[in-house]
Amino acid sequence: MKCPFCEKEMKKGILYGDGRSAVHWNEGSKKVPVLEAMVGKGRVTAAKYTLASFIINSYYCDACKKMVFDTDLEN
Repeated sequence: MKCPFCEKEMKKGILYGDGRSAVHWNEGSKKVPVLEAMVGKGRVTAAKYTLASFIINSYYCDACKKMVFDTDLEN
Protein backbone atom coordinates (compact mmCIF):
# COMPACT_ATOMS: atom_id res chain seq x y z
CA MET A 1 0.00 0.00 0.00
CA LYS A 2 1.23 3.49 -0.84
CA CYS A 3 1.27 6.00 2.02
CA PRO A 4 -1.46 8.63 1.47
CA PHE A 5 0.81 11.29 3.03
CA CYS A 6 4.23 10.78 1.35
CA GLU A 7 3.49 8.16 -1.40
CA LYS A 8 6.20 5.73 -0.18
CA GLU A 9 5.49 2.02 0.32
CA MET A 10 3.94 1.10 3.69
CA LYS A 11 4.58 -2.07 5.71
CA LYS A 12 1.62 -4.34 6.48
CA GLY A 13 1.37 -5.54 10.08
CA ILE A 14 -0.72 -5.74 13.23
CA LEU A 15 -1.44 -3.21 15.97
CA TYR A 16 -2.17 -4.95 19.28
CA GLY A 17 -2.37 -4.62 23.06
CA ASP A 18 -3.93 -6.19 26.12
CA GLY A 19 -4.22 -3.43 28.74
CA ARG A 20 -1.40 -4.83 30.88
CA SER A 21 1.44 -3.54 28.72
CA ALA A 22 2.15 -0.97 26.01
CA VAL A 23 0.39 -1.02 22.64
CA HIS A 24 2.69 -2.50 19.95
CA TRP A 25 2.94 -2.79 16.17
CA ASN A 26 4.79 -5.54 14.30
CA GLU A 27 5.27 -6.18 10.61
CA GLY A 28 3.52 -9.32 9.37
CA SER A 29 0.88 -11.27 11.27
CA LYS A 30 2.72 -12.21 14.48
CA LYS A 31 3.29 -10.29 17.70
CA VAL A 32 6.70 -8.98 18.74
CA PRO A 33 8.55 -11.65 20.77
CA VAL A 34 8.14 -11.11 24.55
CA LEU A 35 11.75 -10.16 25.26
CA GLU A 36 11.81 -7.64 22.41
CA ALA A 37 8.49 -6.16 23.58
CA MET A 38 9.89 -5.78 27.10
CA VAL A 39 12.68 -3.53 25.78
CA GLY A 40 10.19 -1.46 23.78
CA LYS A 41 10.43 -2.78 20.19
CA GLY A 42 7.27 -1.84 18.28
CA ARG A 43 5.76 0.23 21.13
CA VAL A 44 3.21 2.77 19.87
CA THR A 45 3.82 5.98 21.81
CA ALA A 46 0.52 7.66 20.85
CA ALA A 47 -1.62 4.83 22.27
CA LYS A 48 -3.93 5.25 25.23
CA TYR A 49 -4.19 2.28 27.57
CA THR A 50 -7.35 0.24 28.18
CA LEU A 51 -8.26 -2.97 29.99
CA ALA A 52 -9.31 -4.93 26.89
CA SER A 53 -7.10 -6.77 24.41
CA PHE A 54 -7.20 -6.08 20.68
CA ILE A 55 -5.52 -6.78 17.32
CA ILE A 56 -5.97 -4.46 14.31
CA ASN A 57 -4.60 -5.11 10.81
CA SER A 58 -2.75 -1.96 9.77
CA TYR A 59 -0.09 -0.36 7.56
CA TYR A 60 2.89 1.67 8.83
CA CYS A 61 5.07 4.18 6.94
CA ASP A 62 8.71 4.32 8.07
CA ALA A 63 9.26 7.58 6.19
CA CYS A 64 6.60 9.79 7.81
CA LYS A 65 5.71 7.69 10.88
CA LYS A 66 2.00 7.45 9.97
CA MET A 67 -0.25 4.42 10.45
CA VAL A 68 -3.39 3.53 8.45
CA PHE A 69 -6.12 1.03 9.33
CA ASP A 70 -9.73 0.45 8.33
CA THR A 71 -12.45 1.01 10.89
CA ASP A 72 -16.11 1.83 11.36
CA LEU A 73 -17.85 3.52 14.26
CA GLU A 74 -20.84 1.96 16.01
CA ASN A 75 -23.78 4.33 16.54
